Amino acid sequence: MCENIKSLPDSEFRVMKIIWDNNKSMSTGEILSILKNDVDWKLSTLQVILSRLTEKGFLINEKIGRINYYSSNVDSSKYTKQETKSFIKKLYNNSSKKLIASLIESDDSLTDEDIQEIKEMLNRSK
Repeated sequence: MCENIKSLPDSEFRVMKIIWDNNKSMSTGEILSILKNDVDWKLSTLQVILSRLTEKGFLINEKIGRINYYSSNVDSSKYTKQETKSFIKKLYNNSSKKLIASLIESDDSLTDEDIQEIKEMLNRSK
């Protein structure tokens, strides 16, 4: 998979997250059984999404007997890093400092302990 990974729409990301979280090849039925609590998709809807993800290079499809199994072809951490960079570039003019300032200013749930932990992370990154 090339280094420039395309951003995924929410429906495709939801399916990838299931595969990433389970860290194994999964059948269409296994994926659908996990999704059934969150979305009301038909089997055909999931099959279209799996096909798109395979075409985009996110998934590898292996057919065993009559069952299709899907495994990730893109590392979740690489995808997350790229999405984060894109988010910072788009909303914060490529400034991590502006993102951090925005989070601190708008997040009332940060505790003193959270702030201390963030300071320690920043000090380690030097």
